[in-house]
Amino acid sequence: MALIAIILSLVLERLLGSMEELRRFDWFVAYCRRAAPLLARLRWLNGPLGMLLLLLPLLAPVVVLDYYLSGWWQLLGLLFAVLTLLYCFGPHDLEAEVEAFIDARCRGDEESACWHAAELLGDAELASSGAVTRRIMERIFIEANERLLAILFWFVLLGPAGALLYRFGSQLPPPVAAAGEGIFEAGWRLQRLLGWLPARLCAIAYALAGSFVEALHGWRGVAPGWPQSSDKVLIASGFGALRVEPGEIEDDSRACEQVGESIALVRRAVLVILALLAFATLAGWMG
Repeated sequence: MALIAIILSLVLERLLGSMEELRRFDWFVAYCRRAAPLLARLRWLNGPLGMLLLLLPLLAPVVVLDYYLSGWWQLLGLLFAVLTLLYCFGPHDLEAEVEAFIDARCRGDEESACWHAAELLGDAELASSGAVTRRIMERIFIEANERLLAILFWFVLLGPAGALLYRFGSQLPPPVAAAGEGIFEAGWRLQRLLGWLPARLCAIAYALAGSFVEALHGWRGVAPGWPQSSDKVLIASGFGALRVEPGEIEDDSRACEQVGESIALVRRAVLVILALLAFATLAGWMG
């Protein structure tokens, strides 16, 4: 059932195009900003337990609904799972953003290319075109996991509630010096913990979809650390899978080609993960 839901959601994601307007989490951020200070009034709730109580009212109905739908009306359970995945993906379409940048750069429309690069990278000012290309490639390797593959991992492990848990964690307000700071700090740590294993599995998928030896070599060169190590592992394995040294990207003469190769690697990695999931599903049926 999980494999069918994933395949259907990925197909619908491509057919329906941009769903950014439907993937709004403003309501969740507003809920957190209102509820967290109330919980934090009790010191023993201003931490992990408060974060649990913050998320429990949102996730418990999803668990119950998924349990009954999957047990009694499997078709409705499948539909619920697909809709949940479609809501949790993104919220922005990574492939559409990257393809828009490539198209603008290949047409020589530098103004449009810079705008799309800013959408991918934020408002950071970069010193050279080569730096822009390198940063976009890095962002692709990281965001493919953040926007899609980590969601799929927690969906397979915990069902629709797992996918929502990861997406809620990514949308939590930053831990700032305000009421509820301890709760948001706990949420920040939870999100890093939830992202640790999917990032490593994504790196393995990059290796299987590209140069396996070079990807693992790049991974081994990452210095241990928390929480930045996950992003570093994704970047190092992604560049290694493409057999590209980040320092070699000095100009934009091959920007379209190199960025295109990066998003193509992500597509192959998704196919690798689907193939492994299909194999595991088939083995479960035969067992």
